[in-house]
Amino acid sequence: MSQEVVQQVIGRAITDAEFRQQLITNARAACADYELSEEELTALEALDHEGLKAFAGQLDARLSKSAGRGFI
Repeated sequence: MSQEVVQQVIGRAITDAEFRQQLITNARAACADYELSEEELTALEALDHEGLKAFAGQLDARLSKSAGRGFI
């Protein structure tokens, strides 16, 4: 299990609204470019989607990939 890769995925989901939606819709497809175990993929599929969105919404807009586009 690679905690570092899971952290990368979660960090990207928090700062990149488009990726976050892909992760929520289909975590396995969104994570296809990451080397994740079955256990990690299952854990990412089980993320609290509303909590993830709420946390991302609280970040300073300068940290968001969507900064300047009017949404997080």
